Amino acid sequence: MPTLLTSLLHPRRTLRAFAAAPAWPVATWSALTAIAVIGSCFYGASLARVLPWDPRGSALWLALSSGLGWCVLGPMLILATRQHPKVLAQACLVTMAYGEGVLALGAVANLILSLRHPGLVNAGVVAASNVVMALALASQLKSLGVALWKTLACWMLALNGSGALFFLLFRHLL
Repeated sequence: MPTLLTSLLHPRRTLRAFAAAPAWPVATWSALTAIAVIGSCFYGASLARVLPWDPRGSALWLALSSGLGWCVLGPMLILATRQHPKVLAQACLVTMAYGEGVLALGAVANLILSLRHPGLVNAGVVAASNVVMALALASQLKSLGVALWKTLACWMLALNGSGALFFLLFRHLL
C-alpha cells in the first residue's frame, strides 16, 4: 500500500507495485487530494495579491478549472493507455502534488515579493508547473510501458485543452 511519502519520493516504483496490489490507498489519496485542492486555492488566492482579482474568486477559478481539467484527462488516459483506473488515479494524484509544489513557490513569491511584471512571472510559474507535471506523469506511465507520445498527447489535448476552456468559462469568478 503506497504511503504519501513513498508515493512522492519513489513514484515509479510505487506505481508499479501499486499496479499489482488489490487495495485502494484511501488515506494516501485523501492526502494527495488535499494537497491538490488546498495548493490550487492557495496559489489562486495569491494571484489577487499581484493582480486586480478577488482572492476567493481567483482561488475558486483556479481550483475549479484545473480540477475539471483533470476529470477530463482521467477518462482519456483510461481509453488511450488501457491502464487500470486506480493506477492512473495514483499517477495523476502524485503528479498534481508535484505541480502544486511549483505553484506553492509561485504563491510565496506573490505574497512576499514586489514583482515588476506579475502577469509574466505567474505565466512562467504556471508553465513551469505544467512542464513538471507532464514530465512526472509521462515518467510514471512509462514505467508501466505507456509510450511517452501517448501520455503527452493526452496531456496536451485533454488536460491543457479542457483546462483552457474551463478557465475561459469560469473567468467571471475573477
